[in-house]
Amino acid sequence: MITYKELIGFIWQFVRRQKWLFFTVFLIDSLTWPLDALIWPYILHIVIDIFTRYEGDRAAAWEALRAPIIGGVCLVLYVEIASRAMGFLMAKGMPKLGADIRMAMFDHIQHHSPHYFNERFGGALANKMNDMTNQADKIIQQLFWPIVPTIATCILASFFLWWVSPIFTWILLIWIVIHLAVLVKFTRPVDAYEHRNGEARSTLMGCIVDSFTNNFAVNLFYRFRHEKQNVGTFQKIEQETNEQARKYVVKMQCFLSLFYFVAVVFGVFGSLIYLWLRGNITTGQVVQVFTTMWSISMILWTLGSSLPFLFQSFGIARQAYSVIRDPQDLGDLEGAKALKVARGEIVFDNVSFHYGENRLFQNKHVHIHGGEKVGLVGYTGAGKSTFVNLILRFFPLHHGKILIDGQDIAGVSLESLRRQIALIPQDPLLFHRTLQENICFGKPEADEEEIIHASKLAHCHEFIRNLPRGYEAKVGERGTKLSGGEKQRIAIARAILVDAPILILDEATSSLDSVTEKYIQDSLEKLMQGRTTIVIAHRLSTLSQMDRLLVFDKGKIVEEGSHTILLAKDGLYARMWRMQVGGFLPDQNI
Repeated sequence: MITYKELIGFIWQFVRRQKWLFFTVFLIDSLTWPLDALIWPYILHIVIDIFTRYEGDRAAAWEALRAPIIGGVCLVLYVEIASRAMGFLMAKGMPKLGADIRMAMFDHIQHHSPHYFNERFGGALANKMNDMTNQADKIIQQLFWPIVPTIATCILASFFLWWVSPIFTWILLIWIVIHLAVLVKFTRPVDAYEHRNGEARSTLMGCIVDSFTNNFAVNLFYRFRHEKQNVGTFQKIEQETNEQARKYVVKMQCFLSLFYFVAVVFGVFGSLIYLWLRGNITTGQVVQVFTTMWSISMILWTLGSSLPFLFQSFGIARQAYSVIRDPQDLGDLEGAKALKVARGEIVFDNVSFHYGENRLFQNKHVHIHGGEKVGLVGYTGAGKSTFVNLILRFFPLHHGKILIDGQDIAGVSLESLRRQIALIPQDPLLFHRTLQENICFGKPEADEEEIIHASKLAHCHEFIRNLPRGYEAKVGERGTKLSGGEKQRIAIARAILVDAPILILDEATSSLDSVTEKYIQDSLEKLMQGRTTIVIAHRLSTLSQMDRLLVFDKGKIVEEGSHTILLAKDGLYARMWRMQVGGFLPDQNI
């Protein structure tokens, strides 16, 4: 359970970065509103008593009125200047606070493994980031108005009223205690409801984004009604939790209105009339006490209206903060050193790994020599992609270690590991950015000449230069403006540009036509020279020139050797070769 202390501690670390700015705001805030609420009634008290005293000689009252009038003008000027100064300070501080929180959450979330994102809606994660930023802003704003002014005003008001008559101080203190008790009783459940509402809203937004992302499938199967019903289910949950929280706020306001009527009419009015009739207070003091109590009642009412929203903000922020609690499953060990690759030798030393109960690898030993070209063969789910993912450290091992040039990859920095490996995936994902930005994503410092050279080798320069904006053209979300083959060529250009000593091809040419594939195979063969290369392909003909093939079956390497040797063995690889139609491997053993 996320506590208020933990959440406040998280927000405080960002407030502390601007501690002098917020401290200045706190000082101005704790002085301005109390002075405005208490000094004005005192000035009215003096003025009314002067009017009463000079009723018979009004012309002579000007000398006595000069001081309170000047004091009133000075108070107005101070309040106005202080309010504007506080506004400018908050206008500077709050955007930076929001930006710092958003970037800290983004940095934390993006350092998770692909498995983490596979289990969650991307839209829900983005919504939590947005919730935390917005609610932290609201919490700070509500702190400076009305919480700090209310506390300061009530403390100072108790002394002002005691000076007139102690009975008004006691009325004020009893009023505050009962008022706060009602607030706490009703606003705590709002926190719980808002926590659930925040979770429901994040899930709802994730579902909406998921539907928008897959709009092509929705259109293809004409499933608009189904998607609306699916989103509607989550919308109903969000609506119910939102309604419950709002009902509690209305109930609380009913109780506060009733108590306010009783406290003002019977407590304040009754005491004022009683003391005035007995001659214990002047007419000016009656006005001062009444105006002071009225100002305090307005501040307390504002507090009563705002406190539920404060708890609401805490409730939403708590569910948003849950992503910060998710432990990062990828990271560097303390003192991790940079990986240095000279040969590109890869060794699996007694490696064990499993997905839940599914044990893919058990005490696996594999040795890939530096500069060797190795093909991975096997049916879907045999463990080929997992083998590659473990080299990239997308998942932590359960036992054993993986060595690159004798260095345990678990003990090197993740950044240095990824810089030594270029991966061309089967389904390349592109950013909704320019083609140039996508190509040089792995090497942002590359100049234009390097980018064009890599594009020519990947045979994408031709179609890029024919676009209206060329390399400055944007590709659409996830590259939707490009064909599958064009996206794959961009991914190949990206890998060529990185120029890493270890190259991994995961069905890198599966989306290409036969003519383009031939050209790119020539480029890839040049790219493979002098590099340790691991190739995954269902089209076994593309692997026939590999130095060695590793045949996977249920997480085990059951055969290894060159294409010719494996055919001669007449084992699993030979059966797969014979079963192929058009050069492709079936999804499973038949």
